[in-house]
Formats: sequence, structure tokens, C-alpha cells
Amino acid sequence: MPSPAPLDRVPLLEALPPADRSRLEGCLGELRLAAGAAVFTRGDHGDRLLVVAEGTVEAFLPAEGTSPRVMLGRFGPGQHFGELAVVDGGRRTASVVALTAVRLLTLERRDFLDSVLASPRGARVLVEALASQLRLSADLLTERASRNVVKELEAARGLSERLAERVARWNGSWGFVIFLILVTGAWSVFNLATVRAFDPYPFVFFNLVLAVLVAVQGPLLMMAQNREVAADRAAAEADYRVNLKNELTLERLLLEVDALRRQAGPGGTPPPAG
Repeated sequence: MPSPAPLDRVPLLEALPPADRSRLEGCLGELRLAAGAAVFTRGDHGDRLLVVAEGTVEAFLPAEGTSPRVMLGRFGPGQHFGELAVVDGGRRTASVVALTAVRLLTLERRDFLDSVLASPRGARVLVEALASQLRLSADLLTERASRNVVKELEAARGLSERLAERVARWNGSWGFVIFLILVTGAWSVFNLATVRAFDPYPFVFFNLVLAVLVAVQGPLLMMAQNREVAADRAAAEADYRVNLKNELTLERLLLEVDALRRQAGPGGTPPPAG
């Protein structure tokens, strides 16, 4: 029989009386998986609770279409997962994969419910565990998932990017227009009004200076524009992740509320999560 020691550290079961925990230990199975192996997949039937005895597993939502894979959490020795589907008999709401070689202790749904619900204390522990998951979902709703991408890009930009941004900002101002008019007027007046003109009409050298200025401004303006595009893309990605997190958290919240209602029975009322 696999070692029952991890049951003493499982939050869902540690408060049970010794007799109830011994009854559970007699029903335990064992599952060994190599690193990278799938424990279960989202949509599978939830027929057992799993406790990590050795190794680490990761729970995640698989990628769908253009949506990336979303990591939900990691579980190490003494931690359990899969309780929601075990309680309501529904399907798995996430996928779990072994990050390392793992040894899992398994407890079938019927044995779990019969043992835990055999005593009022066991039922209370189960409801409290589900209520804590509900509270966690509520906390996730208020947790800040957004990032100040503009501030992050500002901190990461180099000297060339700062120079390009300053050039672009100056070129788009009245200051640059007035400066160019004044320089052009002073250049023309000096070379027309004095006998020591270094660039006589038609101001070939001045045209060369203007051509070089335009040639340098073009790449600098493109660099600034590329940075703006990158900032807009990063902001859109951050908004997408915020919306995705809210959607996933609400989905989990509704599933856990439904599980609490089923556990409370047709005429019961689930315990308050707050």
C-alpha cells in the first residue's frame, strides 16, 4: 500500500478524525507518471481526487485558437487537486501535467464522499475547503492583473530610442517650424547681404544641409513610430490578459457556486464565502 503520510499534510483531510483518515488510507491508490505526462485533460470525467506524494504538477487551461495556454497553479507534495469535479461529479475544468516524475495518491469519488461525509466534521471540512476556493476566486477578481506597459517600455528603452523619440517630438512642434524659418531667413540674409558669402545664391550648401537633415530624420521618425506601435501592441496584449483573467475567474467562480449548491442539496443553502 502506498505511504499514507501525505494525508497528514493535505489541507482538505488533515482536520478529519483519525478513524476517518484511516478509512481513507485504506482506499488509496497510486499513480506514477514521468515528466511531461498528462494527469488528466480538461473535459475528462472527474472520478477521483489526487494527492501529490512526490514531484510537482501544473494545472492549466489549454490553448484554444489564438488564446494562449493559461497556467492556473502548481502543486507539490502534500497538496491535492481535482476536488471540484469529485464533489459535483462533473468534468474536469482544467488540464494537469507532470512537471517532474511524480507519484500521486488517488482516491475514488465514492470512497472520498462516503468517508468525508460519514461524519459532520468531515462534511464541514469539505464545505469549508470549497468555500476557501470560492474566496480565492473572489480575491483573484480584485487582484491587479494589468501592467503599466508604457512605464515598462520607458525603463527598457536605450539611448538611441530616447533620441529618436525626442527628435520625433521636436519635429512635430511649432518650435521646430519656427527654428527652421529663422535659420533659413538668417542664412539667406547673411549670404545675400554680405560680400563674404560662404554659400551664395542659390544656396547649394544649404540645400545639402537640408537634404542631410531630412535623410537623418526619416530613420529616426520610423524608429519612434515603431516604438509607438510596440507600445500599442503591448497595451493591447495587457488588456487581453486582463479580460481573459476576468473571464476565467468568473467561469471558475460560477462552477464553484454550482458545486456548493449541489452539495447543500435541493433545500439547502450554501455557506457564505465572505
